[in-house]
Amino acid sequence: MNPLNLLKKYILPEEINFFRELRQQAEATRNTMDDLYRCFVEAKEKSCQAVLGDEHRACELKERNMNDLGRAFMTPVDREAIFRAITHLDWIVISVKHLVMETRAYGIANLREYEHILLELRNCADLLCQGFSALEKKDLEQTAKKAEATRDLAHKMTETYVQAMAKVAKGNDIHMMFTHKEVLSQIKSIAKRFHVAANTLQDITMKLG
Repeated sequence: MNPLNLLKKYILPEEINFFRELRQQAEATRNTMDDLYRCFVEAKEKSCQAVLGDEHRACELKERNMNDLGRAFMTPVDREAIFRAITHLDWIVISVKHLVMETRAYGIANLREYEHILLELRNCADLLCQGFSALEKKDLEQTAKKAEATRDLAHKMTETYVQAMAKVAKGNDIHMMFTHKEVLSQIKSIAKRFHVAANTLQDITMKLG
């Protein structure tokens, strides 16, 4: 074996591409959001099961990334920033699963009346994924732009949430008002998770710039 290869194998620490791993986790998050949309807007049960069953390996990728972070000798930015990115992406997926479980518990088959809100969540996932892809390529300008766009869209969803809640409040069915209030609150929570994840991506960009 080449002496340099021996040195790399037995002496030098393994180099882990954390930005690639974060991009993979972001892609799994985006795919989960795609299934959420298909579950509630297109009424595809297979997509609902994909969310609950973690078909896109979001949890597995989170665990891998955490394990790699724990054993890494060196990281491209401080460990805390990478840790936050991993956990915030994970929280998005967890919140999506909670939404599916809640609707199942309340007997809600679809959320077509909130299609525009679910589409905005889907767009948040696309933008955030593009941001992590740009980070892997070390394109800090694009990373910052995608992080800001994600944050802006997530913030805009606060207004959308208020409008939807106001419409629900005008109803006469107390059970429907309660269940849809809970569902909308969970959707708002997902939007907030996107906002926080975008802030973390922006933080990494600032530290690299």
